[in-house]
Amino acid sequence: MIGFLPRENQLFEESVYPALTARRELVAFETDHRYYSVGSLERLPLTESFLARRATVILDRDGVLNRKPPKARYVRRWEDFQWLPGALESLRLLRENGYRVIVVTNQAGVARGEMTEQDLLDIHRRMCLEVRSAGGDIEAVYYCPHGWDEGCECRKPKPGMLFRAQRDFHLDLTRTLFIGDDERDAEAGHAAGCRTILVTPDRSLLQVVGDLLQQNRRGWSRWEQASAY
Repeated sequence: MIGFLPRENQLFEESVYPALTARRELVAFETDHRYYSVGSLERLPLTESFLARRATVILDRDGVLNRKPPKARYVRRWEDFQWLPGALESLRLLRENGYRVIVVTNQAGVARGEMTEQDLLDIHRRMCLEVRSAGGDIEAVYYCPHGWDEGCECRKPKPGMLFRAQRDFHLDLTRTLFIGDDERDAEAGHAAGCRTILVTPDRSLLQVVGDLLQQNRRGWSRWEQASAY
């Protein structure tokens, strides 16, 4: 490709792309990932933030942080919210070790009239307050309020909420861990390019976080091979 570059100052796209196209060597793929470049002074801080790759973990909510209601039932008010054992400690450990935490959650109960969007916002406000009181922090909560059949782009297993978090926080999703609890989470994480791990009745969030922090001390290679979905 370097051989296609002219000696004079020309646009890269105008010099290289036509030559590669003529040789049938130009390939591309479509992505919802935000585009970063150094093409202007305005873009430099965004690209710098992306390349800094601040350690980030994205979490599902129900079944990861709190007890998951039965199918077609919802946490409709704060009184229904029950922390899972070890969840608050996990969030504290992540904060103490420099991790940013983001939550993404499907909440079709809004569309089904089981609760209002304000009810959901109040639950998340109280949830974040309790996390901070316990020494942790949640920087953002993304939720999908749509019904199962509305065809939105944000309801998992679609990766829309993960891409929104990527754009807002300049994440490198290939280096971001997504922790969920069911196959929809796994599909969404895979579609977004995240390393994805599912908690199970035999492997809690606290165990996953403990393994993550231990593997960080030893290096990522074996963690990526053994633990990624």
